[in-house]
Amino acid sequence: MAMVNVRNRSASAGLPALRIANGVGFVLDTAAIIIAVASVVAIFLALMTEVAIRYLTHASLGWPNEVPNLLFPWLIMGGIVLGAHRGSHIAAEAFRCLLSTEQLRILLMLIHLLVAIAFAYLGYLSLQVISITRAQVFPMTGLGQAWAYSSLMFGFGGIAVASLVNLVRVAFCDDPRTMSKQETEHMT
Repeated sequence: MAMVNVRNRSASAGLPALRIANGVGFVLDTAAIIIAVASVVAIFLALMTEVAIRYLTHASLGWPNEVPNLLFPWLIMGGIVLGAHRGSHIAAEAFRCLLSTEQLRILLMLIHLLVAIAFAYLGYLSLQVISITRAQVFPMTGLGQAWAYSSLMFGFGGIAVASLVNLVRVAFCDDPRTMSKQETEHMT
């Protein structure tokens, strides 16, 4: 199975900071994909098991109905982190044309830094949410709702890390305007 690593075509991958950023980005990208795909598969399998049991026995297992409540937040946060890392979100393209290459580089670096700080703080605040929801338990599985809310920490932390990775990429690329035109490098 080929893994995908996204990086800027014009940036020199030989620079240590860029190599580290690309490595961290690859790990983040892979983790987000695994979390999203595993969530979808687990939700599907749990619900299909419940449907089959109900059809065959006219009884319910009960616990499969709680699986979407536990894993859907992880699916959403996996997708959000993936989008933030790959730059697959809405961007103001018109404003980019008005700035010189260096002005755009500085602006993008500041934006990525502010996003990293804001989402790192939100990740820290999510620890309070997790501690509050730890006492709330799903009745059938016995799992705490903190498990579902832990996705906030992954999502906010993942966006913070993705912003730092993108900050390094912007800093070392030849032209920040090409950052949205990324090549895909297949690694086995």
